[in-house]
Amino acid sequence: MAIEGGWTTRCLSGTVEELHQLSPDPDADREVWLMSPHDSALVLGSAQPDAAAASSEAGVVRRRSGGGAVLVVPDDTVWIDVVISHNDPLWDDDVNRAPLWLGQAWRAALASLDVPAGVVLDRYEPGPWGRLACFASKGPGEVLAGEAKAVGITQRRTRNTARFQTLVYRRWNPDELTARLAIPADQIDDLRDALAGAAFAVDARRDDINAALLSALPS
Repeated sequence: MAIEGGWTTRCLSGTVEELHQLSPDPDADREVWLMSPHDSALVLGSAQPDAAAASSEAGVVRRRSGGGAVLVVPDDTVWIDVVISHNDPLWDDDVNRAPLWLGQAWRAALASLDVPAGVVLDRYEPGPWGRLACFASKGPGEVLAGEAKAVGITQRRTRNTARFQTLVYRRWNPDELTARLAIPADQIDDLRDALAGAAFAVDARRDDINAALLSALPS
């Protein structure tokens, strides 16, 4: 655990399910959780039915935040959660405005990694497949590179804390995600086409992406 710029950084490891089940200390101030999952998993949003996954066997877990399904693969994804308390000046009661500051930090972080100038969204654009797959939608605070999503953000809020869960793909494999989702056979091609350009893969080392965000967070 390290403290830099007012942020406590925690390096956490475990299964995808274990990491999603973590809860912030209600008395914690600003924290950054650098996640190192041991396994791969399809992660369903809190409101998604179990039937959204092609299989309910091992490799499917559920998070407590909303949105569509996300495929977490240790070598392909960079997963960073950011926690703030209700007393933090960054806190916003409006759930749509709440992640905008973090989106701006991610935008600056990606710019330092030579990712084309991104746009931070201030609205929700679900698209035809967004309720099924996170990266097929666009939401507040998320960062685009061109038309593709470079940073996905979802949030879990309590009265005392907000936990923003963020994900960046270093490599994007839409076929693997498509294969894990339960959809009618006659819609597979449409979903595959929608996902093909949905994510922007950030071609950088994991440590460099982590460091770039830590440097860009407001003090």
